[in-house]
Amino acid sequence: MSKSKFENLFYKHLHEDDISDREAMVRTLDDDTDPSEFDGARPNPQGAENQVAQAISQRQAEMVSQVKEWSDRMEEFIEYLNGTENSIQTSLAKAEADTLFDKMKNSEQRKIARVATELAGLAQSFKGYVAQASNPSLKYV
Repeated sequence: MSKSKFENLFYKHLHEDDISDREAMVRTLDDDTDPSEFDGARPNPQGAENQVAQAISQRQAEMVSQVKEWSDRMEEFIEYLNGTENSIQTSLAKAEADTLFDKMKNSEQRKIARVATELAGLAQSFKGYVAQASNPSLKYV
């Protein structure tokens, strides 16, 4: 029994090791198909790594900016609570006797000072994170 034309062609292609992948692909195409239609831009792994690094750096910068904004707003609120001019604490300290502010002064001044102190500690902690943001050991954390 003789082998068919297709069996012979398959056997021939099966044992050909010296053709390139491109040549093998071209042989499988229809006659009216242009092999260059299958050429595409090759991905640049280095470029992809750079894009990822840039995206991470950009996200890190956005987070640092957000933490700075939080810290600044805390500082503003601390000044509003316990500042030396036009704060709640100074208004209560200047309160006239037997007024609502005078009653508040007697019971709330220590609380205001404590809250301002705690908030100042938190704001300083946030500033510490901002200062450490460029530390390479904290990248991607």
